[in-house]
Amino acid sequence: MRSINPRDYYHPQDQKALWELQQIPGFSAALKAFMKMFSENMIRGINMSNKVQIGPRQLPELYALLPPICEVLGIREPEFYLELDPAANAYTMGDSIISITVTSGLVDLMNEKQISAVLAHECGHIACRHVLYQTMASMLLSAGANILGGNLITSGLQLAFFHWQRCSEFSCDRAAAIYMDGSETVAQVMALLASGSREMAERLDMELYMRQAEEYRDFMDDSNWNKMLQYYALMSQNHPFLSVRALEIKEWCSSPVFKNIMDFKYEREPAKILEKNLCPACGKPVEGDWGFCRHCGNKLH
Repeated sequence: MRSINPRDYYHPQDQKALWELQQIPGFSAALKAFMKMFSENMIRGINMSNKVQIGPRQLPELYALLPPICEVLGIREPEFYLELDPAANAYTMGDSIISITVTSGLVDLMNEKQISAVLAHECGHIACRHVLYQTMASMLLSAGANILGGNLITSGLQLAFFHWQRCSEFSCDRAAAIYMDGSETVAQVMALLASGSREMAERLDMELYMRQAEEYRDFMDDSNWNKMLQYYALMSQNHPFLSVRALEIKEWCSSPVFKNIMDFKYEREPAKILEKNLCPACGKPVEGDWGFCRHCGNKLH
């Protein structure tokens, strides 16, 4: 299985919004101020002191989901943490020391495939080199007025940051779809986040949910007034609306671009035969073409 270059799935709105963000007056000053105060040791200290680090021996069934994703997306394995929070969420922070955190609410809400899709999305942020700016946005927009002075983080810069963050999510949804071989699980994640109930989600009709997404798009296209009202509701959010993301990824996965990426991904070398077809780390049966043991995450080749 080949690693995928992020240039192949980078969303054009992501690239455009980042360029526009960098042109906003005050961006350079905010970046310089952020780099002066930014310390990865602060983030890492919080992670180590107040979360559970996931690894081959700590929650190995959860850890095992991560290495194959990193292989497909061509990134180094980040640190991986679980934190107590009933809200279903995952986020990535850092620069040279990057960490992914998932919340207890997300793990309780989703099944293994859906958690894999979320992790692939977060790894997409790493592959697309979003993480430093995402960390900057998270820290400056939450505490910038107090730390850096109210005049530095202008309203225009705030809105530009939010706009870029929303656009960056589309690139990472594509990364998740590439790893999951299609849009189905990614769209299920959106429906789960919208409903907030694992029990209800198991009874959700995804065809109806996608039809709802199409109806919302028609509603937006119906008038400029509707567009303005929806933009007003969205402009201070750092994620696009969930049904919009579900429809966007479904349509992209029907495109020739996605098919070409899948063809490239699965142009495999002849499978190597492992001795007795057992993982040398955990001893469980594996397939010859697995790059990582899907039971414990151990690298096989």
